[in-house]
Amino acid sequence: MKDTITMLGVLMLLAACPVEAWSTSAKKMEAFEDVCARTDYGCYVNHKYGYALAWPKRLLNPLGESDAGDGQVFAAPDGRAELRCWGSFSNAPQQTIPQAIPQAMTQAMTQAMTRAMAEPGRQMTYTHAGRDFFVLSGYAEGRIFYRRSVLAHGVLANFELTYEAPLKKLFDPVIRDISAGFIIDPAFGLHGTHAE
Repeated sequence: MKDTITMLGVLMLLAACPVEAWSTSAKKMEAFEDVCARTDYGCYVNHKYGYALAWPKRLLNPLGESDAGDGQVFAAPDGRAELRCWGSFSNAPQQTIPQAIPQAMTQAMTQAMTRAMAEPGRQMTYTHAGRDFFVLSGYAEGRIFYRRSVLAHGVLANFELTYEAPLKKLFDPVIRDISAGFIIDPAFGLHGTHAE
């Protein structure tokens, strides 16, 4: 019975979302599965906000999900690197007119990026933004940081990797993999508390 209810929920989500959104999600899901299938990556799924993240299990250890259920920290045993992920429901206005959705998403991403760039003690060396994502990179407290934030399905999901500068060559390919394996999909939230 529980499986039937779950399947009905998935079918309702599919019916409610445009085909384009699910085809993009399918491509992202495939990239996520490709990274997670590698032996040197683990996969964290946040059921509260419906996002997932691939993390390098040979380099970092999971420290457990936060009490709020919004994310997790993964840390190097020697303290030289750390990966944080967190999510929240988007404050983008809910639009019923399809043409207004891109503008609302752009406004929400601009606000989130402005807040992230204003965090004290950060020196930006790279910024890139699209309609539903932004990337920031630079230096904070003597370390390199890379942050990616994505907006989809009413959720703003984020990850930030910080590491000591001598580890740059080690973490450059890891950032590409983590970025490819970072996805928001309503199906991940079916068993959590994703209703709000």
